Amino acid sequence: MRKASFGRVLWGLGLLAAAAFLVLDQLHLIPVELGFWTIFWTVVFAATLITSLINRSLGGTIFSIAFLLIIYAKPLHIESIVPWTVLLAAFLVWGGLRLIFKKSWKPTVIINGEKVSTNWSDLKAPHKFKAEHVFSDTTSSDNGDNIVISEKMSSTSRYVHSQHLETVTINVSMGDVNVYLDSAKPAGDEVIANVNMSMGELNFYIPTSWRVDNQLNQGFNDITIDGDQPAEGPTLVLQGRANVGDITVKRV
Repeated sequence: MRKASFGRVLWGLGLLAAAAFLVLDQLHLIPVELGFWTIFWTVVFAATLITSLINRSLGGTIFSIAFLLIIYAKPLHIESIVPWTVLLAAFLVWGGLRLIFKKSWKPTVIINGEKVSTNWSDLKAPHKFKAEHVFSDTTSSDNGDNIVISEKMSSTSRYVHSQHLETVTINVSMGDVNVYLDSAKPAGDEVIANVNMSMGELNFYIPTSWRVDNQLNQGFNDITIDGDQPAEGPTLVLQGRANVGDITVKRV
């Protein structure tokens, strides 16, 4: 029998807890009246908080706490500052801590001689290392020509092995995404990266022979392109929008 992943166990326990709290609430055995939706969203954001803490996802941790505060605003007597003041405060805390602890919040591993950020949970499973890459429950490979990655309040890594790659579409909100293109080959002269990001971190890993053309509509974010730009070669074209976050392109 295949061993259940931690994420499945966590969500399974959360659903069981939700069922128990719902029954107890309907029997009026809980001092505070909760209701179905309060219990439901409590389970969702509590599970997200625990997962974010384990993976040391800064955005996921802070905003999970913020949403829990919004849910329990009435018993906590903070109705006057929800939701916008709490969300704004969470955003400012996230931005401040990200600037202070950006280098130490996540561990790094060496991939092809480069330091790469990963999840702490990955380090507990050394048998998942393959070809110097770290694999985990939030890591997958893709051979498609048009890749779509969507992530919210969590972290993921995608290893692209397509030999006719055309586009990579990335939708990320309050999450971390690593896209490895070092084994991919473009279908033509360009690979289009369509970015739709708000409050997150996006890392591209490309071959040293690739060029980068930055056409992003930027807003309060940093874009770092490592390595020397080749005189000619395939081009990764960054387009779309990125609001509040970091985008890094590393040549490996």
